[in-house]
Amino acid sequence: MLVVEDEMAMQQQLRIDLHDLGYRPAASSSAPEAMELLSRERMAAVLLDLVLDEGEDSGFELLTWIREHHPGLPVIVLSAAQVNSASIRRAYELGASSYFVKGNVPMAHIYSDLAARLVERGTGRPGSYKFGRLEFDPTRRTVKLGGREIRLTPQQTALVLHLSQGSKPATARDLIEAGLFRTDAAHSTVHSALLTLRRRLDELEPGLGPSFVRATARGYGLVSVQ
Repeated sequence: MLVVEDEMAMQQQLRIDLHDLGYRPAASSSAPEAMELLSRERMAAVLLDLVLDEGEDSGFELLTWIREHHPGLPVIVLSAAQVNSASIRRAYELGASSYFVKGNVPMAHIYSDLAARLVERGTGRPGSYKFGRLEFDPTRRTVKLGGREIRLTPQQTALVLHLSQGSKPATARDLIEAGLFRTDAAHSTVHSALLTLRRRLDELEPGLGPSFVRATARGYGLVSVQ
C-alpha cells in the first residue's frame, strides 16, 4: 500500500490508520519518489494526493505514469484542492479508481472504498472477526449468523471494525474523533447511525442488534453472541 502525500500530518494519519486496519503502508511525498517505490516494490493500491510540492500537475502526471506502468493498480485520489468538476473528470479520465475531497467525507468511507477496490482485485486483507456465533468480514462488509448473511454499508462496516478493535466502550465523541463521522457531526447523528446498524443486525436474528452492539452509560461496545 503506497501513500503519496506531501502534507506530513496527513501522511502520518494515513499510515497509522492503514497499519491499524492490517495493511503495510509505505509512503512518499513526491512523484519521483513514488515512481521509484512502485518500480522497486509490489503495491496493492495507491492513495494519491493530486497536488504535490512539485506543481499543480504533478499528481496528474504520476497518475498517468501509474496507468502506463501498472494498469490494474487501484488509485484512490485524495485532494483538498483541484475540486472543480473539470479536475475530477480529468482524474477519472486518467484512470483514478475513486476521488475524495479531504475533509468532505469521513476517513472511514475512504478506507471502506479502499477495501472494496482490493476485493475487486482479489488482494483484500484476508480474515474475519468472530464474536461467538457471529462472524464479521470487514473486507466483504458482511455479517453472518448461522446460515444467514447481511451486507453492511461502508460506514456501518467502519463502525463495527472500530468497535471491534477497542478495549473500552466508545462514546459518540470518540467515534467522531476517529474519523467515522464529519468533525461537525452532532452526537445525535452518531446515535442514529448506531441505531440503524442495530436494526440492520436484527434482520439476522430478532434482538441481535442491541445484544451485539451494546450501549451503556460509558459508550458503545461489542459483545460476543452466544
